[in-house]
Amino acid sequence: MAQALRRAVPLLFFVLLVIGFAAGIWGTWRAVYPGPGLHRITGVFEARAGDTLMVVNHDAAPGLMDEMRNMAFFAETKELLDTAGLKRGDRVRLTVRQLPDRYLVVEIRKIQ
Repeated sequence: MAQALRRAVPLLFFVLLVIGFAAGIWGTWRAVYPGPGLHRITGVFEARAGDTLMVVNHDAAPGLMDEMRNMAFFAETKELLDTAGLKRGDRVRLTVRQLPDRYLVVEIRKIQ
């Protein structure tokens, strides 16, 4: 019995290590690709034009597009943009959904 337990401990440790590794990869993956059809974009808020239109100078977005200056994004709702309380120069992380004619922002977070 003790010998069987002694053999099981390294195997159990290995399984836990693999599970932890997989969870870390999953968390990193979700940070960049939050869900089907959604992408994360970081950049600097430049201006607001109207109720839902915002202009962002954004970094490269993996799997979506290269870095771009002054790109227009549409917020999903006016309230989403209002509650973000953005000022020019704020660094932001946007979660966007790519539509046929535009990029729709579904989440806005200020970052450091």
